[in-house]
Amino acid sequence: MTLEGQRGGRMYKKNAKIRTVAVLCAILLILGIALFGCFGQIRGSLQQQLMSSIEGMAEQNVILVEKEVSTRFRLLSGLARESGGDEKIIVNKLQGFVETYQFKRIGYIAADGTAETTDGYRLNMSDRDFFQQSMRGKNFLTDAFEDRIDTSHETINVFSVPVYEKERKTVKGVLFATCKDEMLEGCLKNEIFEGQAFNYIIKIDGTIVATSGNSKEWGIGRNIFNTDVSEDERDDYAGDLMLSNMKEGKSGYGLDPKRKEVSLYYYMPLKIEESGEPWYVVTAVEDSVLTSRMQVVMDAINSLMVIILVVISVSVGVYIYSWRQSKKELMSLAYQDPVTLGDNFAAFKKKAKSKKDGVGWLIAMDVTDFKLINSTCGVKKGDEVLRVIWEIFETETGENELAAHVNADRFILFWMDENQENIKQRLEYVIRKIEEIPERLEIPNLFPVFGIFHTIVLDEIDPLYGNAVQAKHQIKGRRDRHYIFYDELNHESIQENRELEEHFETALENEEFEIWYQPKYSAHSRKLVGAEALVRWRRADGALIPPLKFIPLFERNGNIIRLDEYVFRAVCRQQKEWQKQGQKMLPVSVNISRVSLYYSSVVEKYESMIRSFDLDSKYIQLEITESATIDNNEIFNLLEQFHTAGFKILLDDFGSGYSSLAALNRMHFDTIKLDKSLVDYIGDDNGEKLLNSITKLAQSFGMEITAEGVETVEQLMFLCNLDCDDIQGYYFSRPLPVKEYEECLKEACM
Repeated sequence: MTLEGQRGGRMYKKNAKIRTVAVLCAILLILGIALFGCFGQIRGSLQQQLMSSIEGMAEQNVILVEKEVSTRFRLLSGLARESGGDEKIIVNKLQGFVETYQFKRIGYIAADGTAETTDGYRLNMSDRDFFQQSMRGKNFLTDAFEDRIDTSHETINVFSVPVYEKERKTVKGVLFATCKDEMLEGCLKNEIFEGQAFNYIIKIDGTIVATSGNSKEWGIGRNIFNTDVSEDERDDYAGDLMLSNMKEGKSGYGLDPKRKEVSLYYYMPLKIEESGEPWYVVTAVEDSVLTSRMQVVMDAINSLMVIILVVISVSVGVYIYSWRQSKKELMSLAYQDPVTLGDNFAAFKKKAKSKKDGVGWLIAMDVTDFKLINSTCGVKKGDEVLRVIWEIFETETGENELAAHVNADRFILFWMDENQENIKQRLEYVIRKIEEIPERLEIPNLFPVFGIFHTIVLDEIDPLYGNAVQAKHQIKGRRDRHYIFYDELNHESIQENRELEEHFETALENEEFEIWYQPKYSAHSRKLVGAEALVRWRRADGALIPPLKFIPLFERNGNIIRLDEYVFRAVCRQQKEWQKQGQKMLPVSVNISRVSLYYSSVVEKYESMIRSFDLDSKYIQLEITESATIDNNEIFNLLEQFHTAGFKILLDDFGSGYSSLAALNRMHFDTIKLDKSLVDYIGDDNGEKLLNSITKLAQSFGMEITAEGVETVEQLMFLCNLDCDDIQGYYFSRPLPVKEYEECLKEACM
């Protein structure tokens, strides 16, 4: 190319950049003018969004408060019914429910007003309003008032229910529970707008019953309405309309009645009959929120106009420099973890490739049952825990070593000690530091797990990390060790797992998975009432692979989702076939793994499958394991959707974990299945007392009881005396292939 051609090319590129800048300036100028013209529309739109957010928050608060109150009344009523009016039974059982359900105290008041409480007080409460109301047969919830029993001066609410004689005709006494005002306050702490939104529960006269705790000036007992309004101010007074609407049971928007700080209100009635008089939830947002948002818009518009002038006046060089700087910033963000603010996995890989010496130990780490932290303490607390863990790793990782947060509770390390014993010592120190976190942050105990792989070169991180993760999975769920080296693994077992994974698709296509049925029998009539579907894997060579070999593996790699669907579809197909044959139709329960509950549209998927076979959903029940209920919010919504679709939900393995009682309180199950570990308690006095209490509590919630793992006549008789509904176990039958279970169905028809 000639010199002129080269110059022409450079000039063309230069002119192209100038033209680009000019066009950009023109577009920005037009956009700025348009934004000024749409200012009023933007303000209206922001105000509408603000009002919708306030209304949504109020609706959420109403749901939370009503649920909290109804749950506590349901519990107290269940205790009252269970006692049958026997004061000794009531008093002996109360203490165990105080801490479990976060009551301050629970007490029983006899008909003469004599009260006995769980914290040792004995006094006369005949003058208490809640006692008088409940003696008339009413459930009652008091306003907030100062505790008069002890010297704490705490603000409390009291729940009370009548206790009837065994015939349930005469009120014998009153069962009451005292809650700190933090109970209702906790339901109102759904903060939005950066703490500039306030939530209240008020009586119909405006007296505050509870607050979200962040109110600037209004406390419990204060009245939100301005009672000192003069006649001259009456026309502009916002409280009159609000009072009028509340008396009619209406919801609505309004302005701050006291007009000290202009605020936007949304008020909505609470459906709590036990309060004696109507209560309302009020959500207030200061006008400064809208003002600040509008200011942001105006600042953006002004900034845009300034940018336009700057862009028009600056040179192409500045434009290019700015673009390059922005690119650098974006690249920097690409390597920063948003939770820990340290290195992410991408940064780890980048730094690893640049290392000349790759001899060392690649370590994969996570925390056992970390989701429990997020579900019980909140995501913010969970993120705080991850940041503290990161700080420990950052401190204990040397200058030439690497550390990064991968995702969720997973971390990756590269340590360069030659001596394996030194690695162990360093890990032991890190484990001790992590185990100190719960006491500092007031969270459940942490159990970190490490998988370690010795590496020579860090060229490809993913397979190396995969080996470390594979090692870690070998001790995941165990409580006897925190770390394991890849060299310690049973590689024969690993190879076997790989073969099972590789053969999974073929097994599905060839229908190698068989459905076996374990019958369920009525505890009292001894008649067949249904079955549980269980999966077995019969290879092409006839070998039968037990579920313990492939179910945990498929739960780890995600294949369990497709296997769950396969089993459900197979059971539907078999039920339809039996229906065509005129067999007696009995319900079959199908297990849904915890993993399957996490994918989207799970309810629609299962509802669609059963519809495709034209089957009534009463013939297919769903079993969800106790461990799945830890993520209570998501599972609660799923249960409601499954119930709406017509499915009965069974809580499987009840009593095998730590979430049993909490699950019963939060979620509606049709049946609970007592785990074999509980049934094995029969014969032990304490164990039998535990079984008796659990079954009575579940029955008070209206749930049926199925006992698993029943093997002896002694177990059967004890469970019959507990009014257990159904029995499942080897006493009646082992799991049966489809043909053998079909014979059971035929016998049931005779």
